[in-house]
Amino acid sequence: MNSKNLRGFPPIYQSATPPTGKEWLAKFRENLPRIESGAILIFRGERGTGKTRMAYELAKDCRFVKLPPMRQTVAGHEMTVDRKAYYTTAMMLFIRLRSSYRHDSPESELDIMRELSDASLVVIDELQERGETEFENQKITAVIDARYQRGFPTILISNLARADFLKSVSPSVLSRIQENGGFVAFNWKSYRVANQ
Repeated sequence: MNSKNLRGFPPIYQSATPPTGKEWLAKFRENLPRIESGAILIFRGERGTGKTRMAYELAKDCRFVKLPPMRQTVAGHEMTVDRKAYYTTAMMLFIRLRSSYRHDSPESELDIMRELSDASLVVIDELQERGETEFENQKITAVIDARYQRGFPTILISNLARADFLKSVSPSVLSRIQENGGFVAFNWKSYRVANQ
């Protein structure tokens, strides 16, 4: 996998040792074909259980990300665009969106939303660290809806309990998840604690 196709992922994973853990590896094998089919997956579990690492490894191995560049029409011109897997935390996404409203911003909200809509895979981490405002709910819903309509996979990562997560997102997002996706439980002990 060409690392130029991975945008925003934590650099620490580039030189990390190969993943281990029987349960973790089983979940990886189970969810790679789901991602390749365009699923919307919710990675849920305690801190340190390898949720973000799995998203990174799925992005690296996903057949969809490895396909040849896409042909797109931009401003009336057809061009070739690499299939990028894009990672962000929820907080950084909303900071970036709000910054785009400044008159001197180098990017617009449309640029950001288009980037998220067009990416071969989008990972939004730390969903529990947001304010759950109407603004945030609308943007998350817009991203999920745009990607759902194109059959592009999305991973949402959260430490929230399942019931709390269900209350934190819009009915539209839940409907999309129920139709084409689901929860992936990381229900084992933290690897960080195990390594201390």
